[in-house]
Amino acid sequence: MEVPSAEAILPSGATYGATSDARSSVDEETGQKTIVRRRGNKATTVAGLEEIGGFCGGLANDYRRRWQFWRKTISSALFMFFATFTSTLALGEHIKESTNGLMGLNEYLMMNSAAGMLHSIIGCQPLLVLRPTGPITLLFEKLLMFADEHSLPFWPFFAWTGIFVGLLMFLIAAFELSKYVKYLTLFTENIFATFIGIVYINDGIQGMIQLWENPAVAGDGTRVPGSQYGSEDAASKLLTLNMTIGFTALTLWLSTLQSSRLFGYRARSFLKDYALTITLFVSIFTACYLNQHLFPVTFIDTGSNGFNPTSRRTWVTDLTAISAKGVACAALAAFPVVVFFYLDQNISSSLCQKPEMKLSKGSYFHSSFACMASFNVLGPLFGLPFVTGSLPHSPQFVLSLAERDEDHQITHVRENRLAPLLCYFMIGLPLLAPSLLQSVPKAAVFGTLIFVGIDGIQSTQLYERCLLMFTDARFVPKRSVFATVSLGTIQIFTLIQIGLVVACWMVNTYFGLYFPLFFMSLAPFRRFLIPWVFSQKDLETLDHSLDEADQSAKAPGLNRQSSIYKDMSP
Repeated sequence: MEVPSAEAILPSGATYGATSDARSSVDEETGQKTIVRRRGNKATTVAGLEEIGGFCGGLANDYRRRWQFWRKTISSALFMFFATFTSTLALGEHIKESTNGLMGLNEYLMMNSAAGMLHSIIGCQPLLVLRPTGPITLLFEKLLMFADEHSLPFWPFFAWTGIFVGLLMFLIAAFELSKYVKYLTLFTENIFATFIGIVYINDGIQGMIQLWENPAVAGDGTRVPGSQYGSEDAASKLLTLNMTIGFTALTLWLSTLQSSRLFGYRARSFLKDYALTITLFVSIFTACYLNQHLFPVTFIDTGSNGFNPTSRRTWVTDLTAISAKGVACAALAAFPVVVFFYLDQNISSSLCQKPEMKLSKGSYFHSSFACMASFNVLGPLFGLPFVTGSLPHSPQFVLSLAERDEDHQITHVRENRLAPLLCYFMIGLPLLAPSLLQSVPKAAVFGTLIFVGIDGIQSTQLYERCLLMFTDARFVPKRSVFATVSLGTIQIFTLIQIGLVVACWMVNTYFGLYFPLFFMSLAPFRRFLIPWVFSQKDLETLDHSLDEADQSAKAPGLNRQSSIYKDMSP
């Protein structure tokens, strides 16, 4: 066995038997004293021991240098908090109205916060955003209708459904069945992501439509004086409509500033990171001012009562208060729910862990699915909703933690557990002071839903190809990967996807509980039928991410400026 020499063991610049001492030197340019450690005849600067001077100078310098690493974490946590919190507010208010108070905002906030914090601690991929989503709200409504149609007590039925859902999800994780997600190509992912984006946009628009059917609510929770269609009520609703449009437009503008020529690079990055946060606070202050000095503004009416259930019930569900037939019906209802979770969870995991995201700590699928299984067993037992990976929030969260160069290319992602933990912790805080929720105008809720939906759709290649359909062929960049495919082929491929998105919406409207089965059928449709229409060469270009098809092009969704229009010279 070869014994290493003393020179190989000792630090660079040290000699065997040399003594070391520390002295201070003064930087000629800055005048700042630096602690210098001498080993033998060589001196090395000790990082962090520079002499700053003044009271608490070194302490302030430590935090100032560390802030550059914290800034991205805090901004991402705030971005995702407001993106998920406001949509959770809207969904909680919606589920309370659609179920006549059976479940509401309390349950949504509790499950979102508790499951999220647990996953950020024990999950292998803490950047995956999990929450009760819009489709989960739809599934809950369909489960309630199913229970009513079969005269089943809902809470025991829901709890048993959760048990079967969790069991099936754990088996999927145990037998590594998530590996088949590889057959869900970009073709299916784009359709699914577009559908989810449309669901959010629809929720925001439907909220504005329903606003005109009910009297407006003032800042103290009381109704605006006058008749239902009185002048003050109509003015308040019209103001909410205008504020929603303004909220959405301002957020979209701020989120695209990074590719603008306005301000400096750091200022643009700051405004982009805090776009939703800035707009939300602007809307809150504006609404409160108008409500106090001019005329009433419509605020959300959460009806939240802290950590108590929305309806009069106990937290723990009695599993014996249902017949064997009801348990069998719960097992049957669990199947389409698991199919949806398989798609949503794995597609969310896939999109937030794509190679072009440049994550350095690896990709994880089975552990996240197992975590969701446990959460979806425990939640329904206490009357809390399901949770799953959220689109488009999951890839948005990763992108918010990404560092970019001046060409907007991702260099790396600041992967950590603190950002999601902080985000989910803040989601649960309003339960301590539920009255504060009534200071949020409905315009902020509707605008956030619309923005999140638009932002998710813009991140798909389907959106870029839709833009390409209306672009003069002379202005298609020669470097674009689509330049190798004829415009007619691109249009046919895009129209097929648009048609399937419409079909998904129709199935969702008329066969709500079973719409996940239609999504699952898209995989064999792509694998066996699409190759009859397009050549393999065209599919390799159209059904692969832009990064795989052309390393020189930007991947879709990684920046606010479409990669197709990076170079508009003919």
